Amino acid sequence: MYHLLESFKKSLKGPFHGDGRGSLPINFIAAAHAVRPLGFKRFNEQIKHVSSQAYDWVMQIEPENWTSTSFKGERYNHITQNVAELYIKLIDDVRESPITQKLEALINMMIELINNSQADSSKWSTKLTPSKNEKLQEEIVDARGLKVLFSSDTLFEVHHEVNHVVNLDKRECTCLGWQTSGLPCCHAIAVFNSTRRNLYDHCSKYFTVDSYRLTYSEPINQVPGAGKPEEKEETDSDTEHVLPPCPSRLLSQPKTKQAKKQGETKRVVICSRCKGVGHNKASCKATL
Repeated sequence: MYHLLESFKKSLKGPFHGDGRGSLPINFIAAAHAVRPLGFKRFNEQIKHVSSQAYDWVMQIEPENWTSTSFKGERYNHITQNVAELYIKLIDDVRESPITQKLEALINMMIELINNSQADSSKWSTKLTPSKNEKLQEEIVDARGLKVLFSSDTLFEVHHEVNHVVNLDKRECTCLGWQTSGLPCCHAIAVFNSTRRNLYDHCSKYFTVDSYRLTYSEPINQVPGAGKPEEKEETDSDTEHVLPPCPSRLLSQPKTKQAKKQGETKRVVICSRCKGVGHNKASCKATL
């Protein structure tokens, strides 16, 4: 969304109406995060009211690739920014090193990340990872005092500011909080409290401490001798110099003429008009 938003801003051209150009990025982000089709449509209509060209730009992008309401995967709102930041910093530090030492540095970085994740998760005593457990506790507080009506064994109506329907079989709530987060919303938790169900059984398995530990359970081992010179007497004859590859021909450089094969003779041109040698009919100047 960051890069898409930057492209969207660069594409904006006047004239602008209504709330003006400044409202377009705000409505664009709001449309991306809307969880209901009506909300997505409303923010797009606001974009169209300000600029029809901006609206056309937005409509050309497939909604399943950037909107929450049309996303076909599991929308568990875990966003990792700058995923390449560690790698970029690492490469900057070893930019002048040979390729083997760069690979060794990359392996060491991954080993350190895995070890840190293993050490951190070994201290966790909760069912869910700390960040998701904290989010679930907030929903538990919001669930207090909500009134639950039984429609069936799996369908329930929960009275909140707006009444919502909870479907336990499909793990859905009409507030869409359960589906989009992977964690039960406060309405679903109110149902669990009324029916004496274990709410942790209805959380996404990806948020459990066991899944987190399993992710980092396999170690990455050091490659023996990687990035280090062989242990032998260093002499000029022992040192192997690796030269850079030969650069390919630049497009601006003219192609060299192919060398003639040995014994190849040049084809003789004979004019079909005057039967002279060295020219053709088009360039013939002979008087017949």
